[in-house]
Amino acid sequence: MSSLDIIEEDGEATQLLTAEEQAKEDDVEAFVDELEEQELERGRIIIVFLSLYVGVFLAAIDGTIVATLLSRIASEFNELRSVSWIATGYLIAQAAVMPTYGKLSDIFGRKPVLLICNVLFGVGSVLCGLAPNLWFLVFARVVAGTGGGGLTSLSAITLSDIVPLRQRGLLQGIGNIIYASGAAIGGIVGGMLTETVGWRWTFAMQGPIIFVSILAIRFNLNLPNPEYDGSKFKRIDFLGSFTLVTGLCLFLFGVSIGGSYFPWSSPVVVLSLSLSVIVLASFVYVELYVAKEPVIPLGLLKNRTVAGSAFTSWFMTGVYFSNIFYTAIYMIAVKGSSPTKSGSSLMPQFIGSTLGSLVCGYYMRATGRYKPMSILAMIALVGGSMLLCTIGVDTNSYIVSTYLFLPGFGGGMYLTITLVGLIAAVPHEYQAVCTSIQYGFRGTGSTIGVAVAAAIFQNTLSTRLHERVIGPGSEEVIRLVQNSVEEIANVPDQFRLPVTLSYLDAIHAVLYASAFLAVCCGISSLTMKEHVLHSKVSRR
Repeated sequence: MSSLDIIEEDGEATQLLTAEEQAKEDDVEAFVDELEEQELERGRIIIVFLSLYVGVFLAAIDGTIVATLLSRIASEFNELRSVSWIATGYLIAQAAVMPTYGKLSDIFGRKPVLLICNVLFGVGSVLCGLAPNLWFLVFARVVAGTGGGGLTSLSAITLSDIVPLRQRGLLQGIGNIIYASGAAIGGIVGGMLTETVGWRWTFAMQGPIIFVSILAIRFNLNLPNPEYDGSKFKRIDFLGSFTLVTGLCLFLFGVSIGGSYFPWSSPVVVLSLSLSVIVLASFVYVELYVAKEPVIPLGLLKNRTVAGSAFTSWFMTGVYFSNIFYTAIYMIAVKGSSPTKSGSSLMPQFIGSTLGSLVCGYYMRATGRYKPMSILAMIALVGGSMLLCTIGVDTNSYIVSTYLFLPGFGGGMYLTITLVGLIAAVPHEYQAVCTSIQYGFRGTGSTIGVAVAAAIFQNTLSTRLHERVIGPGSEEVIRLVQNSVEEIANVPDQFRLPVTLSYLDAIHAVLYASAFLAVCCGISSLTMKEHVLHSKVSRR
């Protein structure tokens, strides 16, 4: 268990530190003083900030490109039932490496690890464009996710090193604008390229562009590097990372084949899910009692603000990705939209996320508070998610886009609230590992959220198709539309409406689950306490 044990006493968090940890705290304070003595000019901060967020921008593009391409890729490989692995492969890699990158950057420095992450993301993207089959594509997405996870988490950690918390809220909001801009562009660019040169180029083009991020970080990011000590590798929780990844993979495998390839009562499904529970329980044990420096220090969850922030992010990312992926499928399968129009319809969610982050960041900068914003974020996220549950065959596309704006706005606010609130709740020397906690929960939340949503979608779709599509030739129609969205346009006229309604029911089932997660997210956010947002990096 971590040597830091945070408890709540008379409404304030009390830290119990050993003598060794106190020495570490003094060293960190000295490091912070050095940073403040060499305080970056405003223009220099902007250059560093933009250098960090070139990679984040590309990672955001990558996310929405996938949302608009899933149906096209599934149709090419005839693998709609397994196509969710393209998303979950990327997300599970992120979940596994985000916490570890925090530790590695403490050992080797932020800059070298950031450069490695950029290379991994670029190589993975190029491999995606060359994929000969679905499972090679999933492998390439894992490589890209390994890099993409570091791009997002280390950018946040590096900002925490050089920017005071009160200013951090605003910069986090601007960073979320950059992320949202990339996400908005990704859907449109992905759709246009798919309809012209093909979906493979939407991945391959990211490889050369990431070179810009490598150059920007190489020449603009200059921070004191820690003295290398090979013995520090022993502090990295490889066992925790292994049990986390293995447990998630077993869980994702079970829910992805259950009800689609095998019955839920099948020994393969039952064994996979049972083993996932055992391995994930082992992960919790390792983090609490074995690891000297856990990959996700669960002991910190004793602090209710840390726990509230982590689980708010966990639920919110499940909502976020479920809305993106299945609204895109709704536009193509139910509304008959092109990939370009499907990608365009997602823009309001990212615009909402941008505005939510910016509004929240300015509010924090002006008031030094974040708690009141949680209420507004909850109303927007829950209200918008419930409105999405009402979409139908005849719903105007502009109305769908309007509904997407609200959960985007609430989610954008939560991105800023949870990260800044979590960092404010712990001492400065633990902000890197706490940022890793945040991104670790985001990664596992998005991974499990997408996997469960895919299972709900496939099981509901299969059930509804067998209920509605009946008569001569029905089995062949069911087989085709279960593997390819594009086959909907080719089915005989008497089957087209039943197939469309079956897809709509499956999408509704996912959106109902997403609305439930939004309610859980709102409740979790209310458990966070208000902490002081200091005006200096040293928190004095």
